[in-house]
Amino acid sequence: MKNRSPSVERICAAAVAHFAEFGYDGSSLNDIAEQVGIRKASLYAHFSGKDALFLEVYSDALEKETEFVHACFAIEGAYGTGEQYCRMIARRYADSVYLRYLLRTAFLPPAVLRDAVVQGYEGFMQVLRDLFCTGLAHRFMLEAKEVSVYADAYLGIVDSLHVELVYASEAAFERRRAALWRILSDSLAQAPVARQGA
Repeated sequence: MKNRSPSVERICAAAVAHFAEFGYDGSSLNDIAEQVGIRKASLYAHFSGKDALFLEVYSDALEKETEFVHACFAIEGAYGTGEQYCRMIARRYADSVYLRYLLRTAFLPPAVLRDAVVQGYEGFMQVLRDLFCTGLAHRFMLEAKEVSVYADAYLGIVDSLHVELVYASEAAFERRRAALWRILSDSLAQAPVARQGA
C-alpha cells in the first residue's frame, strides 16, 4: 500500500474514475479537481501534471488488479489452473473501476505514455503467466516448451476475454469463456499427470 496523504488519495480516487470513463485525451484536470473539491492549481501541489497523475493511478490499477489475480489463483491453491480468474473477471469488471481503467488504458494508451503503459500491462500479464505455469508444473509432467505453449494459450484466452469485457455483451463474454476454456481443458486432459507427493 502506498503511503499517501488523504488529499492525494481523494485525487487518485476521482482520477481513476474519470480516466476510466473519458480516457486520457477526454479527461480534464479541472474536472478532476472539481470532483475532489479543490482548485486545479491545488492539484499541481501534488502532481506535476496530467501525465504524472495518469501514471500514478495506472500504478494503482496495476497493483489492485495484480492483487486480484493472486487472490483468484490462491482460491485454487498450488494446483491452480487460472480458471477462477477467467470466471471472476466479468464480475470484477462490473465492480472495479481499476480494471475498467486498466483495460481501457492498455487497449488505447495515450501516445505520450505508450511505453510506460505497455511495460506495465506486460508485467501484469507476466504475473498471470507465471502463476499459470506454476499450477501446470504441479499438475502435469510437461517439457518447458509445452508449458510455454499452454501458457501462451492461456494468455490468449485472457486477452480475448479482456476484449470481450470492453466490447461485447455479458452473454458473448460467457460464451467465449466457456468455449475457450473447454478447448484448453480438453487439450490439458491429454497431458501426463504429475505424481502427487513426488
